[in-house]
Amino acid sequence: MVSLSQLYWIAIGAFLVLIVETLAWFYWRYWGAGSIRDYVSEEEEPDGDYTIVRRIKTPFQRIALVEHQGQLLIYGNGDVMFGTTEDDDIYAEALIHVPMSVAGKREHILIIGGGGGITTREALRYPEVKEITTVDIDPMMMDFGKNLEALVKFNEGSLHHPKVRTVVEDGRKYIENTTMKWDVIFVDIPEPSEECPELSKLFSWEFYRFLKERLEPDGVINISCPSLAQIPEYFWSVQATLMAAGFYVLPYHFDAIVEYGDDYGFCMATNRPVSPDDISIPIPTRFLSQERLKDMFHIPYNYSKYWSNYKIQTDSNLVLAKIVDDAWGDE
Repeated sequence: MVSLSQLYWIAIGAFLVLIVETLAWFYWRYWGAGSIRDYVSEEEEPDGDYTIVRRIKTPFQRIALVEHQGQLLIYGNGDVMFGTTEDDDIYAEALIHVPMSVAGKREHILIIGGGGGITTREALRYPEVKEITTVDIDPMMMDFGKNLEALVKFNEGSLHHPKVRTVVEDGRKYIENTTMKWDVIFVDIPEPSEECPELSKLFSWEFYRFLKERLEPDGVINISCPSLAQIPEYFWSVQATLMAAGFYVLPYHFDAIVEYGDDYGFCMATNRPVSPDDISIPIPTRFLSQERLKDMFHIPYNYSKYWSNYKIQTDSNLVLAKIVDDAWGDE
């Protein structure tokens, strides 16, 4: 018969085994081979409870589909790429509608990095658009934009629209191997980093010269620099590189720090000078009032002071990746 003393030690042993197994699971989950940190970084982890619905490793990135407060978030290499949230609407409006209002024509549009279909949705709001070419290097991202139910509802089925042509290819290679020209070109891709240095070649002087050849004379290019608040040096380096490639550049931003903790930056490049006073959005939008537009072209001093520290990105250096890694590499 088992004594009370023996039962006590059996219970203690079972409890210790449980503790060890729990600690082992946490190590595996958060630091070891099964770590979610490769898919959802600690810095960009959603507040409160969330569920990782799916984890996928493609030849290009580690993707996580995350449900949070009834919304879908899509992560790439630990960082939020896009989702079905209001800040994605704000970002897409700011990226698309300012350059669309400046372009001489709005018939042929190119979006590099548009696999989610959200920016394509916004460009389709212009009835004069004849064709949108949406390019993404990762077929999985393009598949999400076309077939993931929550995302298709959010992007209004844009990637299935008859005016839209989808291309799965590296944006640089696509530009180098085409003779097509566009009225507006958008580059909406992640920042280069030590982990993905090859992205530098989609922000280089050489690439911008290719884009210049593919742009109609009265066309517009818009380069996304979304983390203006965290890395203003990056923003100004992109502007300096565009200027070195022969463009006039009008930088602007959308301050969403209070609402969403970020300030979205954009470098709009043209073959002619453009004044902010001449810009008026020609279609109804939710977030881009005329008053808001005036604020968007005012770059606060705490960002603009970094202008003197700019460096030009080329195919043979890692200027932008170094800026990103110096800012975030130790986090």
